[in-house]
Amino acid sequence: MRKLLALEGLILAVFVLLGNGLRSISTTTVSVSQSEFASFLNISVEKTDVLIELLLGGAVLALALAPFVISMRSAKKIAVIFAVITTVCYTLVGVTMLVDPALEIREVVVLASFAFSGFSVAFFAPLAQLAINDESDPAMRARLTTVWISAQPIAFLLTPQLVKYVAFDIGTGNYFLIMAALPLVFLIFIPFVFGDKGEAAQTDKASPADAPQAWRRALPLIIAVLAFEAWTAANSFVGIDSIVSLSLMALFVAIVVALYLKRGHLTRGAGNVPQLAVFLLCVLFVLEIPTTGLYDTAYLVRHLCSADLIDNRATLAAASQIVSVFGTGAILVRYPHWGTRMVGLSLPFLLAGMVAIYFYPYQEVNVPLFYISKMLSSIGMGMATAAVIGVVAGLSAQNRIIALAPAFIIMFGTEVGIEILEIVFQSSKLAGLDINSAYEMVFAVQIVAVLVAIALMLYWAAGKRAAPGLPPAALAGSQAT
Repeated sequence: MRKLLALEGLILAVFVLLGNGLRSISTTTVSVSQSEFASFLNISVEKTDVLIELLLGGAVLALALAPFVISMRSAKKIAVIFAVITTVCYTLVGVTMLVDPALEIREVVVLASFAFSGFSVAFFAPLAQLAINDESDPAMRARLTTVWISAQPIAFLLTPQLVKYVAFDIGTGNYFLIMAALPLVFLIFIPFVFGDKGEAAQTDKASPADAPQAWRRALPLIIAVLAFEAWTAANSFVGIDSIVSLSLMALFVAIVVALYLKRGHLTRGAGNVPQLAVFLLCVLFVLEIPTTGLYDTAYLVRHLCSADLIDNRATLAAASQIVSVFGTGAILVRYPHWGTRMVGLSLPFLLAGMVAIYFYPYQEVNVPLFYISKMLSSIGMGMATAAVIGVVAGLSAQNRIIALAPAFIIMFGTEVGIEILEIVFQSSKLAGLDINSAYEMVFAVQIVAVLVAIALMLYWAAGKRAAPGLPPAALAGSQAT
């Protein structure tokens, strides 16, 4: 029996690892192979950012939809549909790069494939969360949550090495053909993981009449995501100060304000909403903003730091985050009530890392500072993510929307962070600041974001001390309102 349980646990662990790792593998592959795609599409390396934006944009939209779609259809059916779509998209990219057709065909195939693959592969992360939430053993759930969170830094750690040593030898086209098999490997585990539990009717006990109501709740969020994606695309193509970008920004802000004013109506009938989980997800969203890693890396590239330094820095950061995630997960398995404490403990690491990054423009070449700053922020982010998701998983057993929200919060928070920092950077240059001063402004905003998260946690702690008789969920709820 112990062997059977060990095998079942291993199958679940591999399923969860692939579920949250495949999206990161595809995004990292494109990021590392930017020069290859620039040559293939006859565009500048900077313009290849649109490929990453397509992957991220598709993923954000998918993760916004996932809780509603998965709650109405079987997990097995969803997995088959999107695994096939992802495999087809990767295959088309690989074949196109090998055949090398006319430029117009290359552009259409590559752009469409990345848009659809970014959308479809993102569904694997909430499917993995679904498998975690179906576990009745809290200790097993905590272990699987640790594996789920560690999948992203593991992908960031391994993928650049695979691209460097495998894609370089066999070609990027053949590399994508190999990647096309990974969604099918994920699909193999579906019958073992879900079995008869894959039907939403059995897990949610929801009637078909609930579907229109769920879609009505989802539609405003989908519209907000689409408005945000349109705004970010305009910022990339025509600049933040164009009339198109400003109009789309105003539209997005108006939609967000309307959603906030109608929040009670939109959540009515959504079931028991654990307010502490919502509060911690908001904290996690804020922490995603300063930890994108885009501008501190861009600063090192612009200032001609060696590729080895940048690669080693990324490797050490990913390894630090993996250790942090597994360490936090081990603590939560032993002390499951320490979730909010671990979130609070992560904040000094994040603040120290962001403050250290702020001093980059004041240094010539300070290799220890470059390494230590990134490692500190990675340790803090790994700890915060593991703690928040651990608490959310424990509180959200009766609310599927909140239970599947972490993947969306992480991805959308990252994209919002990239956009906010881009606006700060471009606004600084438009204001006449030199390039180093523009980076200083970005790094200062990163510090402010961490300070906002610290203020939120202090506010929660003050409320807890003021009303010790209230349960944590009620405390968070009273503060959130």
